[in-house]
Amino acid sequence: MKVLMISTDRTLLGELVGDGDVVDRHRHYGQLVDKLDIIIFTRSGYQTRQLADNVFCYPTNSPSKIFYCFSAKKIARQLFAENYYDLIVCQDPFLTGLAGCFIKKKFGSKLLIHFHGDFWNNNYWLKQSIINYPLLLISRLTVKYADGLRVVSSGIKKKLIANGLPAAKIKVIPTPVNLEKFQNPDNQTVLSIKSEFVGKKIIFWLGRMAKEKNLGFLLQSFAQIIKKYPPVVLLLGGQGKELAAVQKRIVQLDLERNVKLLGRIAYQNLANYFYAADIFVLPSLHESLGKVLLEAAAAARPAVASATTGAQEIIINKKTGFLVGLNNQKQFVTKVLSLLANDQLAHKMGSAAYEHVTKNFNYQETVKRIINYWQEIAMGLKIKRSKI
Repeated sequence: MKVLMISTDRTLLGELVGDGDVVDRHRHYGQLVDKLDIIIFTRSGYQTRQLADNVFCYPTNSPSKIFYCFSAKKIARQLFAENYYDLIVCQDPFLTGLAGCFIKKKFGSKLLIHFHGDFWNNNYWLKQSIINYPLLLISRLTVKYADGLRVVSSGIKKKLIANGLPAAKIKVIPTPVNLEKFQNPDNQTVLSIKSEFVGKKIIFWLGRMAKEKNLGFLLQSFAQIIKKYPPVVLLLGGQGKELAAVQKRIVQLDLERNVKLLGRIAYQNLANYFYAADIFVLPSLHESLGKVLLEAAAAARPAVASATTGAQEIIINKKTGFLVGLNNQKQFVTKVLSLLANDQLAHKMGSAAYEHVTKNFNYQETVKRIINYWQEIAMGLKIKRSKI
């Protein structure tokens, strides 16, 4: 089976060396197919990159974002001149999905579109940017041409079905996360992190600093938490457009001595921070999955998270962590305080979280499910072509 993927993830081109498991995951995909070529939406200045013998990444090097689809179609035409691809896999139902529709129409391959985000029936996402309104309309169009839809949580599948899409067309498969990498910390580094905050418990947040991550809410909540439980610090890992706003809010709330901004944490060092922490928090306005919750659970750390579509897929409320209402500060503060004040409860929930995710989110099994779904859709193509 030969697969053509269309993506926006520039990590595959080496933009952030050692950032996450994205490259390793796609190399793994390549081991299970005959050929995997990946077209990646970029502005100019990138080079073609080979990840494995049969895995190549092709940047579009477009002069502007409005040319992404045209550039992708041009590269696809060159690639199809040398190989016939059984399947086109698109990262999202927006511009990569639109490019996939054009390529499918031109060459007749099957089309699989991914929903890695919680986009439909989501006012929080819709109001984040004016561009999201036309993107939503594009997604309503592209899904009609897809032969299959892969979503990362059952909650997203329910939304798509509620909007008239057939259940048989949708498969729930989460993003594969290699949890083993979060089960073997460097104890010396963990102790070094904890030594900076002797006598204090650590609340950890990790992610991209964006509006949907609700960091203003987190800081306001932490200001309430510290009044009732003073020996605690909040560590924020990650970067993003909201960094300046976060820094300003920390000063406004007089939290400089109790909040530390860690910046981008190297992937190989993430496990150490999870193990140094006592609690992980994720008060996002929306999450399609929230793989950081899987990583925290793999380190046996309890989590308090907003009851987003993704968090509900991972956290068993009151057993492996706590789910709270979106923007419900009273609930959030109460649940965090209950874990800070009760080590036995925190340990019990952390252990239950570990058992849950290692059993239900196995990396190898998830990768197999993805490849099997690819083959299922591609086989449909072969059957159809054999009748012609």
